[in-house]
Amino acid sequence: MQKFIQELQRRNVFRIASIYAVGGWLLMQLAVVLETTLLLPSWFDTLITILVLIGFPIVVFGAWAFEMTPDGLKPTARVDPESSVADRTGKRLDMILAAAAALLVVVIIGDRVMPSGKAAANQKSVASEDFSIAVLPFADMSPDGDQEYFADGISEELLNVMAQVPGLAVAGRTSSFAFKGQNTDLREIAQILDVAHVLEGSVRKSGNKVRVTAQLIRADNGFHMWSDTYDGDLTDIFAVQDEIANAILVELKPQLMGTVTPIAAPRTDITTYDLYLLAQQKAALSTMTGYADAAHALDKALAIDPDFVPALAWRGYYELMMSDAEGAAGDIPAEEAVTRADQWTSRALKLDPDSADALFARAGLFSMAFDAETRDKAGALYERALAIKPNFALARNDYGYWLNDQKRFDEAIAQFEVALAHDPAQSDVNTNLLSYYGRIGDLDKARVLADRWLAISPENPGPHVMKAVFQELSGNLAEGLKIRRKVLAMAPHDPRASRDLHFAELGLGEFQSVLKADEPYMRYRAMVLMGRKDEARALVRQETDARPDFPQQQSDYLDVHNSIHDWAEVVRYYDATWDSLESFQHTFIKPPYLTVLPALIDAGHQDAPAMLAAARRAIDADRASGFQNASYDVNEARLSLLEGDQGKAMDLLELAYAKGMRDIYLFIDPGLNDTPTPRLQALQARVAADINAERAKLGLPEIDMPKAYTAE
Repeated sequence: MQKFIQELQRRNVFRIASIYAVGGWLLMQLAVVLETTLLLPSWFDTLITILVLIGFPIVVFGAWAFEMTPDGLKPTARVDPESSVADRTGKRLDMILAAAAALLVVVIIGDRVMPSGKAAANQKSVASEDFSIAVLPFADMSPDGDQEYFADGISEELLNVMAQVPGLAVAGRTSSFAFKGQNTDLREIAQILDVAHVLEGSVRKSGNKVRVTAQLIRADNGFHMWSDTYDGDLTDIFAVQDEIANAILVELKPQLMGTVTPIAAPRTDITTYDLYLLAQQKAALSTMTGYADAAHALDKALAIDPDFVPALAWRGYYELMMSDAEGAAGDIPAEEAVTRADQWTSRALKLDPDSADALFARAGLFSMAFDAETRDKAGALYERALAIKPNFALARNDYGYWLNDQKRFDEAIAQFEVALAHDPAQSDVNTNLLSYYGRIGDLDKARVLADRWLAISPENPGPHVMKAVFQELSGNLAEGLKIRRKVLAMAPHDPRASRDLHFAELGLGEFQSVLKADEPYMRYRAMVLMGRKDEARALVRQETDARPDFPQQQSDYLDVHNSIHDWAEVVRYYDATWDSLESFQHTFIKPPYLTVLPALIDAGHQDAPAMLAAARRAIDADRASGFQNASYDVNEARLSLLEGDQGKAMDLLELAYAKGMRDIYLFIDPGLNDTPTPRLQALQARVAADINAERAKLGLPEIDMPKAYTAE
């Protein structure tokens, strides 16, 4: 054996094998980079690895069997040992091996501690700490290709469990999944999501067996840091998830595992879990249809395992999102949705008081309550959910929405910005932040954010909705209507898309079209603008009798009767429904002061002075927060008229017009039209001409503007 080893050394077999091993490893790393950068097929790096492994025994055999001589390559057996130059060749090979080893060290150091120039230039916030990751949707490699939702679910559960690890920033689901089905370069994805690592993989499900393959890639250079394949029964899928997630954490930050309890996915019956994953996929559509499909799947899941906390929590949340409450997506009466959601969320929280999902869903329930005391309780629940799961983008967004309703605007924007940095494609947070930019009148900044959102999620109706809003705020009503039609085509069964289109039609005087709307609240608005007050009065009464405690319906009842100048009914309803101004204020998140005040002032009501002061405080608070778009100018103009300052009111209306206000309600507002002035009439003439010019862009004929009602 000793002589055999000496002969291996003499023939330079060890040197050549070492050089080949180093060179082969570098070649495999290069293959990974080329596959990622040049968008080569996913099997490219695997093929290179196989070829390198096959080549190793061939090279070793060649080193043993052949020797390089001054006369060329010859079989070692035919070379006279006395004339062999193997020693001289060995010294050259040592130099090559030393250089290869040095190159290997440089590559490893570069991979681990030195980001690429482009990555360094773009390092900021999350990724600058290196402990950040995006979990991309796993590919469905099942024989029938029918397990896409299961593959998505594996990705999402890995994302969820990793999001609970302190110190690890995890890109949100919406943003990570926005790249599904695209051949986007991993470095570009990482740059958009601001993460240092990307996890991708595949799922192959056959019968009761599952194979999950995962690989962790450093985004700035495309190097594979770790990869593995897991086989098991579906009953072991939770263990597989845990194993993958914790292996990644070990690779990312070994010291984490010494201070953090290993994470675990929730346990339940596999069929229940299957249905839960299906629900998550359906709900990702953020439409009424998507939420309804998700709710149906969770109903089936809970029939099997009624104690599965994530299913209970999200079933409650989806019920809320299917309601017609402010901020929701559907048309289920909010009173009914809140009652049912209370059952699911309270049970979830009772079973697991520390579930971030349950805390979030319960907070959402409280935030939609019809009384201020209950709404105020939502904040503490949101804070607890975020303390448990800091990367919970939707919870952070909804917390920001709650803060906004509490008039804590700076805190709300801070939450929105953190949520957006974590999940730049998340619909709700984009909408809320864009709405804020619209309120402060920074339409340029809003358009930049909307364009970014559209680039990430071109199939999402959300950015198109916001572009329509900005067009309308700028006075481009025709373009806004065109976009609204496009949105409805993208989401034909979404009540929000239908509602928004009808509001755009109202603004352009297309009342006959709105009369065909399914929504009664759109029809009675059209009737008011058409002068059909008796029909409007009867319909709004019918709807209010059906939902006497729904704040939005109460507000609509007041608005219709104020618009048709039936102020006596406004006063009667106010007194019959609320026993004090304080009670009135507690009902609404944003009390409709300007709808009630004209009637109360006209009647000399005892609450009028205090309500007028409250309305001024609300307007001043909005102004102090920087809210400057045209709608705030119009509202302050209406308030100024009630305060007796007609000159200021007209200044504000003309300022609003300069910003793009083309409000058809300007012609019927009783507070404005009871004492018309030449300035108001001149402004109305300009607005009428502009509305008809916008109609002409759509090929619509010129119309007369609505007429104001006289007092009853």
